[in-house]
Amino acid sequence: MTVFKLHSRIEKKDLEKEHAKRYGRHKGYKKGSFELGWKIQPRTPLQGRVRYKWGNLKDFYPPNLANPLTCRIPSLIDFLETRQPKYFFYTLEDWDFKNDHKFPVEKELVCKAIMYWRLMLFTRELDESSSKIVNYYLNTANKIISNRMPIFGYWPYRNGLVHYYNYEKEDTYKDRNKKPYFIAFNPDAPSLFLKYFDALREKLFQHERDVKLEKSLKKKETHWIKVFKSIYKKKEIPSSIIFKNSFNYQNLDLVVASYIAWEHNKLKPSRNEPKIKLLAEWKQIYSIYEEVFALKDKRPERFSKDMISITELHV
Repeated sequence: MTVFKLHSRIEKKDLEKEHAKRYGRHKGYKKGSFELGWKIQPRTPLQGRVRYKWGNLKDFYPPNLANPLTCRIPSLIDFLETRQPKYFFYTLEDWDFKNDHKFPVEKELVCKAIMYWRLMLFTRELDESSSKIVNYYLNTANKIISNRMPIFGYWPYRNGLVHYYNYEKEDTYKDRNKKPYFIAFNPDAPSLFLKYFDALREKLFQHERDVKLEKSLKKKETHWIKVFKSIYKKKEIPSSIIFKNSFNYQNLDLVVASYIAWEHNKLKPSRNEPKIKLLAEWKQIYSIYEEVFALKDKRPERFSKDMISITELHV
């Protein structure tokens, strides 16, 4: 045997071993595919699947994703290897939401992809056609998750609040007076509501000093109505009836709670959500805020930046 032939045989054996290590040995990958330029054969069957628009386009693949070198969620690995968004959508279609906690690495990758696309729109550096495509990806992901509701036992909203229906009460003091349906904070992502409330509070904080010592509620009402009309667009401003009857102007926190309650009642529910109208009010929103604030002191680990929940994608 010549040195050249021996070297070729060793090289081929190493390639096979490396190929098997990277892609695994299973029927989804053709034996010897390393000889064809390591051609990737996706694991996810496409028969009967939705054909998503721009599903094969690789231009907007998030560069911050690393292959976990596991095959626990085949469609996700196909997305990472082919860079085709259709496999990302198939990942959401196949995602085991009830066992979400068992896939921390994969869950983080899914969230990173969503956050990357959101950031692309937020920076406003895309042209009109690119923005249209990225918007489609985000809306498609949201639609897939929405259509699978309820997957958590509740219906999540982008402000960190959730709607419960057919809630099964526990035999505890906390649960004894709960109705089967109500509004609460997201138990899997409590920081969402806290951040939302605090962000609005921060926005209005600079306008509080003019009426902080004012005792007349009428003057406070006039002041805050003027503030909202000056910093918000017309469609983001409550009607005069709402300002008069549904707002509490005693302090800044209650003003914030009043606005979030009005804003939440305007949100369009998922089409699969039960047709039971749940209306928020300032007293309830402020009570939820106090509960979440106390929870942060008691269980700070639940507010860790490293804790990611797929429910946060439903926005």
